[in-house]
Amino acid sequence: MKFIALGKYNSSGLSGFIKNPDDDRRRAINNMFEKAGATMIDLYLTRGNYDVVVIGDAPDFETMGALKMLVISSGAIEELNILEEVDFSVMAKKAASIEGAYRAPGQ
Repeated sequence: MKFIALGKYNSSGLSGFIKNPDDDRRRAINNMFEKAGATMIDLYLTRGNYDVVVIGDAPDFETMGALKMLVISSGAIEELNILEEVDFSVMAKKAASIEGAYRAPGQ
């Protein structure tokens, strides 16, 4: 399954870039993905709400959760959101199959 990770570096992480501007983050993140049994598809360092965007493929959400746990525990990332690719057709079929099983509060 495909995932998109959106991260914000904190002052410690940004300080690391200043200390070593040639640090190959692509290689470091790719190695971490491979060791977890996942694949890093692409990496972008960005300007805006997030400093880093990683697109990857992993066997399950737990693998991505483990990667998130590892990265956050490094102390370099302030925030890391993981978005999981979903199939809206599959979700809509499930919703249709249980339609009527939920009622809004007060109804």
